[in-house]
Formats: sequence, C-alpha cells, structure tokens
Amino acid sequence: MEKKKIITISLAFLIIITVGVYFFFFKNVPNPSTVIENQNAETQINTIEDVKIVDNNNPFKIDITYPQISGQDEFNILVKNIIDKELSNFKTNSLENDQAVKETDPKTYASYPREYNLIISYDKGQIDNSTISIVINVYNFEGGAHGATYKISANYDIENKKEITLADFYSGQENYLQKISDYCIADLTKQIIEKMGDAEGTYIQEGAGPVAENFKIFLINKDNITFYFPQYQVAPYVLGEFQVIIPR
Repeated sequence: MEKKKIITISLAFLIIITVGVYFFFFKNVPNPSTVIENQNAETQINTIEDVKIVDNNNPFKIDITYPQISGQDEFNILVKNIIDKELSNFKTNSLENDQAVKETDPKTYASYPREYNLIISYDKGQIDNSTISIVINVYNFEGGAHGATYKISANYDIENKKEITLADFYSGQENYLQKISDYCIADLTKQIIEKMGDAEGTYIQEGAGPVAENFKIFLINKDNITFYFPQYQVAPYVLGEFQVIIPR
C-alpha cells in the first residue's frame, strides 16, 4: 500500500515538472503564421519592380528604367511624376528644336535627319522600413552642340509619408550647411587638382558654398550620404559631374 502511494506521488511530481518545462520553453514561441506574416511585411517594402519605357520611333530614341516599390504608393507616385515630367519636357523641347532646324535648313535636314535621345536609369541607396533613397540618372540630347547629364534624387520618409529634405536629414544639427560645404569644397578641390593639376577656372566656392540649393541632389546610405554636383556647377562642362561621399 505504501509502495503504491509512493509511485502515485512520483507520477504526479513528474507530470508537474513536464507541464512546467513545456510552459517555460514553449510559451513564448511565436505562432508560425505570425512569423510568416511579419516576414512578408518586412520584405514587401523591399520588393522593387523596374518599369521600362522604350520608344524608338523617329526622331526619338528613348530608354527609361525606373523603380516602383510594392506597398509604397506615395513614393511610386513621386517617382512616376519625375519621370513623366522629364519625358514630357524632352519631347516638347526636341520637337521644337527639330522643327526649327527643318525650317532653317530643309535640304540639310532631309539628308541628315536628327535623332533625339533620352536615357534614364537609377541608383539605389538605403531601402528599408524607414527610408527609401534613390538617385535618377538622366541623359538627354534635345539638339544643340551636346547632350546634358544630370541627376534627380528621390528620398522618402516611409513613416511620415513625405520627401526627405536636407534640413530633415540634418535636423537638430547646427551649422550643418557650413560643415557640409567645408567638407565638399576640400574634397572637390582635391578631385579637380588630380584631374587638371590645379583648380583655377573652377566655381567650387560658389557651387559648393553653404547654400541648400547646392546640395539638393543626394543619396542616403546607412553609412554615408553622397552629394552630386552636375556639369557646370563646380567646374567647366568638360570635367563632367562630381560626387562627394560624407560619412554619417
């Protein structure tokens, strides 16, 4: 009788320990469906689809690639509006120039018809649950001596659903424009001296001075921010574009 009592108590004790171990180790394990749902929410923002526009109908040669990100309608509209504006301006200016050449010199125009180019691509920066940063690269030839190359940045705050300005990015930091300017002037001067041997005849002080307009084109990354300076902003056309990377 005593033996049966001991066995019963032992079994009860074993059951209590088993239940305790179960709750200790498995109580906080997330539901698999919840894990999948969270993973989907995480990756949804990072799903990028390239949109292509190609038009080779005379007198145009157009090749455009731009991103659209799933679940980010406001950002997608922002980028599409930029592309639509570039495409519309390009066609309007090209056709006006084409008509002017046709009227001015019809014989030459008939022998050598013009072709007008628009090429747009993009570079990715930080793209996560808080920030989307891209730079749109534009090359166009609308007539004239040569084409033009420039960039347009699209930096977006997902939480607040708004574009990120430089003032937003450096919010709370005193004299941030002066600090950026000093860094960029030093770096640009070094770059130009490496190319030309000196920096005479450039416009670094004006084009990289402490004015917000000089730094409106930038790409955000987790470790740094890149500022872009288009043709003519800090140096003659022949030297092309420049960029300066500043650690965050």
